[in-house]
Amino acid sequence: MVMKLNVSIPEDVVRDMDQAAREAGTTRSAFLTQAVKHYLQEKEEERLHQRRLRAAEAIDRIREEFGPWDGTAEVLKWREKH
Repeated sequence: MVMKLNVSIPEDVVRDMDQAAREAGTTRSAFLTQAVKHYLQEKEEERLHQRRLRAAEAIDRIREEFGPWDGTAEVLKWREKH
């Protein structure tokens, strides 16, 4: 479904946007759609990046609390038991 919107954009921005749309060989609507999609994708990537940073910080806190851990040794111990 396509929705029509009324927005207020400064005239100089509209001129630049129209020029960029012409250079891209597209319409104003398609240009704005692509720009919004690009913006939303960047925001999602930033959100995921921040989640990864928080996860890494949590892992670092766990390492500090429990000390070093040898994953290979733990796997070998588990194999010996099973």
